[in-house]
Amino acid sequence: MRTLTGARVAAVLAASALLAQSAPALAQPATNTAAQPAVVVLPAPDMPRAAGLGAASKTAKGKRVAPTSAPAVAVASTGIFTIYAGIGGAPRATTIRMPPASGQPLLGDWNGDGIDTPGRYDRGRWFFTNAVVGSPTWQSMGTWGGQAGEMPVIGLIDGDRQPDLGVFKDGVWNWRLSSDNTARVANFGAAGDTPVVGDWDGNGTDDLGVVRQGTWMLQFTGVKKAPKVSRGVDVTMAPETSTAIVTMPFGIATDVPLTGDWNGDGVDTPAIVRDGTTWILSDGVNRIRKTTTLTQPQQAGQVPLVGSQGSGPGHCPTASPVAEAKAEKTARRVRPPAKLSGSTAKPGYAEIQATVQDGLRYAITNDRTVRLATQWSEPYFDALSVHKTQEESIRRSANSAQAAAIMLSTSKWKKVQNISRAQLLAYAKWQLRSIACQHAAVTPGGWGLQWQSALWATTAGQAGWLLWDKLSEQERAYVASMVASEADAVAARGPHYYRTRAGVEISPGNSKADEVSWDLTAPALALAMMPGDKRAETWRRTVVEYAIAAFARPSDLTNNVVVNGVNISKNLPGTNANEDGTITNHGIVNPDYIQNVLHLWWAASMLRSAKVPVPESLFLNADIVYRALTVVKFESPPYAAPGGIVYKPGGQIYYPQGVKWGARRPATFTGVDSFASLYSAPDTHAAKFLAAHARDTRGMQQRWTDGRIYDKGDVEESYALGREEYALSQTALAWWAGAVPSGPGLKLDRSKIAGVNLKTRGPAG
Repeated sequence: MRTLTGARVAAVLAASALLAQSAPALAQPATNTAAQPAVVVLPAPDMPRAAGLGAASKTAKGKRVAPTSAPAVAVASTGIFTIYAGIGGAPRATTIRMPPASGQPLLGDWNGDGIDTPGRYDRGRWFFTNAVVGSPTWQSMGTWGGQAGEMPVIGLIDGDRQPDLGVFKDGVWNWRLSSDNTARVANFGAAGDTPVVGDWDGNGTDDLGVVRQGTWMLQFTGVKKAPKVSRGVDVTMAPETSTAIVTMPFGIATDVPLTGDWNGDGVDTPAIVRDGTTWILSDGVNRIRKTTTLTQPQQAGQVPLVGSQGSGPGHCPTASPVAEAKAEKTARRVRPPAKLSGSTAKPGYAEIQATVQDGLRYAITNDRTVRLATQWSEPYFDALSVHKTQEESIRRSANSAQAAAIMLSTSKWKKVQNISRAQLLAYAKWQLRSIACQHAAVTPGGWGLQWQSALWATTAGQAGWLLWDKLSEQERAYVASMVASEADAVAARGPHYYRTRAGVEISPGNSKADEVSWDLTAPALALAMMPGDKRAETWRRTVVEYAIAAFARPSDLTNNVVVNGVNISKNLPGTNANEDGTITNHGIVNPDYIQNVLHLWWAASMLRSAKVPVPESLFLNADIVYRALTVVKFESPPYAAPGGIVYKPGGQIYYPQGVKWGARRPATFTGVDSFASLYSAPDTHAAKFLAAHARDTRGMQQRWTDGRIYDKGDVEESYALGREEYALSQTALAWWAGAVPSGPGLKLDRSKIAGVNLKTRGPAG
């Protein structure tokens, strides 16, 4: 391994066997020297810090806040379950939308992960889901009970931490135990009683109880002495069975009785719902007069239930305690990145900085007044409910958080566009913790581990990493777990290919170069953040596999090039790039997909900023692909008139076979240009193209007063799932790439990486 300064990287790489041979000279692009438009972006409206945005509580070192119960309501016929977490903290409603169905709604911890999810009982048939967000479906638990008049009950009766199913009728309890699927019958109560189940003494197993006209009778089992109770509470001992019966008045006959652990002490206590509006929570049999009253009106048809607030107040309201505990361990392995400093000294970077600043003004104002207006004051917003698709919901917020984090960590942001540094930090953390909270690694049923999610996780994950010293303990946990789980998923499935070795198209008209290249960013970020993790070598190997495959060309099947110890000619199952470095997508040679080569250089730069050796595979064919934008000439015909090079003077883009996403997208290319100015060969003139695209983007933005870049309609940009946030992310990445040389030099790793497997091992994400 060798340590190189940024100034020497391009020269060293250009001389290696990984880069292209000589290329034709390129005419110098014209720069946009016209005066800036008179229209300027107006400052953001008043941006006070929304309640709860900046702070989320921190778990005391060495102690874990126990999961607490939370009021909930549900309507089986509509499938809507709502859990009101936040007792002891800011209230937060989580809505779970199940398919409409018949029967009685339930909430239970069906898989023992510490968080309650929907269930239902329908005339002896039991159904459940283990998801708490997303689009869950009903799964069958089989049948138990079903006689007229039976009431469903669930509890931890056999002590295996998996719920046991039961039915109650006329004082008879019929249980089906989860441990061995056997039946158990118990007798307690009488006809007309309402059954309740709970852990009255905190021993980890549930006991029985009944409520009769406002009087509670709770059975304590396995006790040798009377439980401590308040005055007015009766205790009847049965020494021969080590049982105590506690009888206490609580509520009136018309109240709905419920039980839960309302304060996280591990003990379940009574609660009642009165008049469909008022929840009265008891502190227990020994503090009968101490109660907490909550006002949460029920709507017509809603059934009151008890849900869970997975972890402590201020934490992610949908996080599984099991997942959060694992995530906290993962976060302890994270090393913060090196400090980087951006500069406007080089051409184009002043325009980039101004574009990102005004773009953040647009994103924040739009989120506050339109996109996330109804959730602005929530400590965590329900990201998955914002838009119809997860790509729009998650990627937009990830892009905004990334841009904010880049500016906070690499520039002297004090107050720009009426947005203070504290407000920008609060906004970034809010976006970041909300989307990381709802990732599948943290929340059951959450987003992730799917197509493109590795890219979203990397975008958000880089934001969290850059702000690492500003995050709370649980925010760090969610970010680290999100990144690590996406990296693991990428490692498991292996790279995919556009063509076989014989040239047969596997996915006609659509290269997998973009998907493979964005996938590799997740293991690269995981390796950069957690180089000491036991999975680090797997992540390093995965980066090498995907980097080799991402832009593999037909000649790579015969050229005997060895990269990180891998003879790619012998091991590549197929290819993704055309021989001249162009990328085919949507059935055309598509510049918008050629620019995805930035994923290789982005990954390399994240490793570099962590002082982690960068596998040489991350530079395989990268310069050749970038040349498809800057050097390769397209003759007309057969290509569209006027022909020539993709990059035109003044920042314009030529599309040889037509436009897919819009004809005015210079912001899309600023990121790849900035990285190319670090890593591509000098004759690509990346720095000059960067300046042209940066100036063109800034000029487009200055047509408006709100900080947006694009005109209405689809002519300039047709990406409907967050085009402004995507442009913001690309220009912010360009700024960050410009700051990379201020940090550690590149350590190029040419060593043999053991176990590299270039074959596809599973379906695409």
